[in-house]
Amino acid sequence: MLWLPRWVRERIERNLARRDILYPWWVPMTCFVGQVVAVVLALAQRDALWPVEPMTVTVLLVLISPVVHFGFGGWLPWWIDSAATIVAAAVLMASPVNSGIDLAPALLALITAEAVARDGLRPGAAVAVVATGVIVATEVTADLDSYGVYLLEVLLGFVVGAMLWWQMRALASERAAREATWSQATTAERERIAREIHDLVAHSLSVSLLQVTGARRALRDIHDADGPSETANAVAEVDAALADAEQVGRRAMADIRRTVSAMAEGASERNALPTASDIGALVQQVSAAGLRVEYDEQGDPSTLTAAVGLGLYRIAQESLANVARHGSGVAAMSFVVGSGTATLRITNPLPPGRPRTDGLGSGLAGMQARAAQLGATLHTGAAHGEWEVVVQLGPEGRGTRRDAWVELPCGRTIGKAVSS
Repeated sequence: MLWLPRWVRERIERNLARRDILYPWWVPMTCFVGQVVAVVLALAQRDALWPVEPMTVTVLLVLISPVVHFGFGGWLPWWIDSAATIVAAAVLMASPVNSGIDLAPALLALITAEAVARDGLRPGAAVAVVATGVIVATEVTADLDSYGVYLLEVLLGFVVGAMLWWQMRALASERAAREATWSQATTAERERIAREIHDLVAHSLSVSLLQVTGARRALRDIHDADGPSETANAVAEVDAALADAEQVGRRAMADIRRTVSAMAEGASERNALPTASDIGALVQQVSAAGLRVEYDEQGDPSTLTAAVGLGLYRIAQESLANVARHGSGVAAMSFVVGSGTATLRITNPLPPGRPRTDGLGSGLAGMQARAAQLGATLHTGAAHGEWEVVVQLGPEGRGTRRDAWVELPCGRTIGKAVSS
């Protein structure tokens, strides 16, 4: 049936798609062509093709459905569609053939298969019952030969239609499941990229703001400087702070471009993602920007997997960014790694008059999502005048620590832990 014009095939498929019928265009067309061939052969068996006789109108009855469906893009209810073909079969069977197998009952088998495959088991069963009634009535009134064969044809049509219908339902279910899976995967990937960008932007802005704050204070020192030496030192500190802020901004832009490029097609440059071993360097970075952090690290972070390390790094990054935005400028962080366990704890004093509530910020939601992906537990909340973030992976590790402060340039400090 490739002889059909393309526009006819496209119209058939659009008509089927509008009614959620997933068959290709050639399936209904095969059924209609089969009905036309059956009625023409049945007329030939009765010598009714030429000259034209009243029963020749059965060709028009069979052609009603394909003309409406495929010629005009319409849609007939199943009972009207089936009725026209059943009437055509009944008219033909009212004049039995002299010998051999009558092809008129094949119309009943084809319309039964079409009704089941297109409209479902109940409409198909109704058509099958009516078709069986026509065969029985013809047997009673006209002594129909091969009576059992014709009933078997209708039953076979019902079975074939049911197989097609179940196949279509299975295909529809599979497509729905595939679309749901694709939607879930797309949403998860978007959320992952959003968390990555959020963490990068939040951290970079926090560090840059700390650098700008330091530069602003250094400008005040220039105004209050007593001599050229103090003025030069203050100018150098301003220049260093602004240079650090610029470097952080450029690095953040590069990281954001790399993250966004992951959504584009084609190969892109691969760069190593942060791990748990980089948490110490992260603390050094924010401390150099002016945030006073007491850091205690116990165990070997390199024993953690890359995925776990990245998740803990991002949580630490977001927590320090929150301290810079909402905290008092002082924080304490402990990172304990044991055999199959890891505990990351970040605390900072709550500034007076600026209480925080647990839970609704996108940063906290992102940390919760990362902890869930790691199979870890996350606790955030205020207690005893401090804001606490605790990530626990596996049983809680135990250890002792001894903290010491190390002086950094420009009066900044970072806590350094010495395990006992």
